[in-house]
Amino acid sequence: MKVLLRKKPRLRLWAAGAIVLLFCVGLISFFHREHVRNFFVDDTLYAEEIREAALQHHLPPELVRAVVFQESRFDPEVQGRAGEIGLMQILPRGAVAEWARIHKCPVPDRVALENVRVNLEIGCFFLARSMRKWAKYKGQIALALCQYNAGDRRAAKWAPPDPEDGDILSRITIRSTKKYVADILARYEKYCKEREAQK
Repeated sequence: MKVLLRKKPRLRLWAAGAIVLLFCVGLISFFHREHVRNFFVDDTLYAEEIREAALQHHLPPELVRAVVFQESRFDPEVQGRAGEIGLMQILPRGAVAEWARIHKCPVPDRVALENVRVNLEIGCFFLARSMRKWAKYKGQIALALCQYNAGDRRAAKWAPPDPEDGDILSRITIRSTKKYVADILARYEKYCKEREAQK
């Protein structure tokens, strides 16, 4: 009996410790959920398709890869709250409609837009158009990403009067867009360093 009595408090202490530990892990996971989610993303998926679409539209493959990571975490079937579809989260009534108009073809349906190659083609088309628009600006990539995320008008509003001014982030007034652009630029830089290290 004495042995059992000694073990019970230890068992309770161990259980309490386990509960506290689980609570702490849950709390940390909640506050760092984006990092936890990112840890499980396989960002090597669709490497060849991304490279082909990027080069076809004269974009750095590392930039397209960073956009795909940010937009969909490489899930071709994901749908956004505003109806965005696929890897590059393209909008049927926005980029897709514009792409279809220029290419003189019907607007692809949702199933077609979940196709990796179709989605990358339209997403890269739209991103490349934005890159061309801001080609004279030192902050070209940041402004193209602003346009991709927040639209033409807002990107134009955030463009500096002096094209040589590369500090675009400080001009972005929407917090989510600022984070979006900063995250993609950081990941783009990371992917470029990885490419250089592999040479």
